[in-house]
Amino acid sequence: MMESFQLDILEIDLTTQKIDRYSRQDFFHQWLGGIGVGINLLNEHVSPNIDPMGSQNAIIFAAGSLSAFYPIVSKTVAVFKSPLTGDLGESYAGGRLSLAMRSAGLGAIIIKGQAEKSCFITISNDDVEIRRSGPLAYMYTSTLGRVLRELVPVGAGRRSSLRIGQASENLVKYGNIVVDSFRHFGRLGVGTVLGAKKVKAIVISGDKDISLDSASIDRRAYLKTYQRIWDLCVKTKAMRKYHVLGTPQNVLSLNELNSLPTKNFTLGKFERALDISGEKFAEAYLGRRVACNTCPVGCIHIAILREQYGVDSPANIHSIAVPYDYEPIYALGSNLQIGDGLELLKLIEQTERLGLDAITTGVILGWMAEAFEKGILTKEDTNGLTIRFGHIDDFLEVIKRITYRTPGKKDLYWFAGEGLDSLVSKYGGGDFAVRFNKNPPAGYSTGPYSMFGHAIGARHSHLDNAGYSLDQKTFGETINPSDAALELGREEEWRNVLNSLVVCLFARQIYTPGLVSECLGNLGIQKTNTELLDLGLNIQKLRLETKFRFGFRYSTLLEKIPKRVYEMPTAHGKISKDHMQNLIDSFQILLQERYQISGN
Repeated sequence: MMESFQLDILEIDLTTQKIDRYSRQDFFHQWLGGIGVGINLLNEHVSPNIDPMGSQNAIIFAAGSLSAFYPIVSKTVAVFKSPLTGDLGESYAGGRLSLAMRSAGLGAIIIKGQAEKSCFITISNDDVEIRRSGPLAYMYTSTLGRVLRELVPVGAGRRSSLRIGQASENLVKYGNIVVDSFRHFGRLGVGTVLGAKKVKAIVISGDKDISLDSASIDRRAYLKTYQRIWDLCVKTKAMRKYHVLGTPQNVLSLNELNSLPTKNFTLGKFERALDISGEKFAEAYLGRRVACNTCPVGCIHIAILREQYGVDSPANIHSIAVPYDYEPIYALGSNLQIGDGLELLKLIEQTERLGLDAITTGVILGWMAEAFEKGILTKEDTNGLTIRFGHIDDFLEVIKRITYRTPGKKDLYWFAGEGLDSLVSKYGGGDFAVRFNKNPPAGYSTGPYSMFGHAIGARHSHLDNAGYSLDQKTFGETINPSDAALELGREEEWRNVLNSLVVCLFARQIYTPGLVSECLGNLGIQKTNTELLDLGLNIQKLRLETKFRFGFRYSTLLEKIPKRVYEMPTAHGKISKDHMQNLIDSFQILLQERYQISGN
């Protein structure tokens, strides 16, 4: 195996302050990195019944065997036990993190234990320090990013910083981790796990050589493959949409399909969709585009939000860079009936600054607005606040109250910080609380397979198996439930391979099994197409088994799907509960026959 593939595992125990660095090369060769390595390390270090907020939980950050070598291989995975669901936590982020880890000679970082006081961690090649946060604690994520660049100036270009906001420090269960200002480990409360460990930030840098200096490597073959991938990215239409408008281009297309979640999933069209579309944002608010490491596409779209401060004067204006994607636009926009682009940017910026997952926050706010509208929540519950669709000031105030909830004071905002299930347990309204295993969905109300995909996916995400894509391929058709279950299962298996490498899923049409095998072969790692597909299946089996160990029961899938899923409009019309029952029955068979898991 090539010398540059010698990746170590760094293990940091915050309780004992012990730092251990060791090599497991066969491990990386077998599982390729990413989720393959991450899920195995999670099972080694985290027992099933531990408290996700306790010292026995661990976060594993893992890069992949192709990281830093090929275009758009830019992601890093974080694996942990989720405080939001009590189940498998799995989240992905771009930025410079995978490059920084590779430059430090690291394939995985394990953070476990719990610090006595707020701290931040610096990793520079072989040097690791756990340092007191002091005044860094409770800083906004944006402010902290600037301070960290001054405090840890070494490694610019290959340096990556991870930081959490006040929401995670206050243990709101859907806190995220901001990576390099504009990317995120967004879902399932990974930031909250870091907050419970009292880790405010992690800065990683390195200057180790990443090269192809090995007698077994054909540099010409490598460069030929690299150039072909680069050309596919920049000279064809394969990635063009991500550069031009980014994922916000989905707003108008989904609105046209009656599939844009609006007013807490009661509608599929938003009358002001054009005002919050990718086209409108590009015309009125776009300031610049940036890219993750090794990526020539530049899909990260940054809006410039100009806000007044102090005395009312044209001179008292400051400009705030706000990254925007489809998911926060749907969750905090159409879902809340916010149709003004500037107001929507203010909501996105507030979740950014405080370190909250935008999807979860938006769906919880939508539920609260509907509950207030129906009289389930009163002004006594809200401490005098009105919570109304379309009113930005209401939502901005609710976000602040959730973030700064009072410990021990179990009011509405405390329950909101625990997640939708806690709100429903306290106040009712479960029929219109849209979530799958406590995790609110992405904004693709395209039909039954999107919802089914959320239900059966290992992390209950649209990115598990792209059920929305199957919806789009089957408009006007009815397909056999067994075929649907198998197609989504195989899609999730292949994505496990890409998520082990760790390839950005925007490039999934480019990185076919044949190309992945070729890329690995250029680096001295021999994997046939069949071996890659088998690897994806084995990783899926491990992910599903891990969920089962953590207490998830597949036999309860149908009863946990909220009533609103069968009421909301989609491009396929209303979803039939009988059809969902048949799909889940087919998945139960697939679970036993393909993955050898009973599910009960």
